[in-house]
Amino acid sequence: MREDLGAAERQVIDLSLDEIARILFFLPLAHDIALAGMSCRSLRDAARLALKARPFSSEVVTLTGHTSAVWSVAAVPDGRIITGSYDTVRVWREGACERTIGGGRVVAALPGGARFVSASHDRTAKLWTFDGGLACTFAVGNYVHSVAALPDGVHFVVGLSNGYGLPAEVRLYHVDGTRVHTFTGHTNLVKAVAVTPDGQHIISGSNDKLVKVWSVSSKSLVSTCIGHFSWSHSHFVHAVAAMPDGKRILSGSVDSTVRVWRLNGTLELDPERTFGPAFGAVSELHTGAVNALVALPDNQHALAASVATVKLFNVNDGALLRTFRHHAENVYCLALLPDGLRFVSGSYDNTARIAYHGLAPQ
Repeated sequence: MREDLGAAERQVIDLSLDEIARILFFLPLAHDIALAGMSCRSLRDAARLALKARPFSSEVVTLTGHTSAVWSVAAVPDGRIITGSYDTVRVWREGACERTIGGGRVVAALPGGARFVSASHDRTAKLWTFDGGLACTFAVGNYVHSVAALPDGVHFVVGLSNGYGLPAEVRLYHVDGTRVHTFTGHTNLVKAVAVTPDGQHIISGSNDKLVKVWSVSSKSLVSTCIGHFSWSHSHFVHAVAAMPDGKRILSGSVDSTVRVWRLNGTLELDPERTFGPAFGAVSELHTGAVNALVALPDNQHALAASVATVKLFNVNDGALLRTFRHHAENVYCLALLPDGLRFVSGSYDNTARIAYHGLAPQ
């Protein structure tokens, strides 16, 4: 059998067990290789070593206690998790509820691990400390549909409704209560906001079917991403995310597609880079509305949430790596945990769940 192997294959087989294990350790799906029951003894044993070295588990930790859908989740550097719901905001540590605070549909943790923001349909945003102290209340005056923290730890951004005769807006706040700037241009409620890793750009997705990129420094519109559009369907944009390189962004829509954009508003590749069942799509990802997105540290993969599923995919070609079915209802939110190996998802089933995505550590 060894005589049938090519030179490259023989070079791999001739490596020591530890050397092969080290290679497998960094493969995206090393744990799948380890569980595949390969007939090649060297690769099988090396894969098992890689599996032991890689902290991967199929275990799912369920956070229960909410009596309403979990609409938002956020991760804190020390490992705590924040969940937002109409009933309460909850802070979790190691699977147990550490603190319960008044309701807040959307939440965001400020870098530094000392404070977080919650907001809901009471037309306010609130800044909290993790001991439950209310540090500041922001009289927004409109429904808050989305919130994201800037990496400087002292600014956050909210996406607002177009209710009460008010325009749909994206607002930038300082934690001292100052409204720094209001970005206008969306014509329907701003369903999702995100910030690039360098803090220089804000990304917003709206029910006007558009994704917009805003400059934090110049307080101006950088680009408008047009693609989630149909004359016959409401292709609202429910999710946006920034890739770690800060050069690409992701958007997810009711049209069931995920799109990859450059900051200048163009699709990442030509032909059109669209992942989903829509016309012209290069691969099928979800068949229902894409409600949440989170990019992974390797800058090549992301997670997308939809109807009772979370899917791990490659942002370069749309290849689907894994489907997670650990929720019973629609999944509305996602966050990556600080270890970079696990994610937390929130659902209409009133739970948040922690799972390993299974990619190699960065």
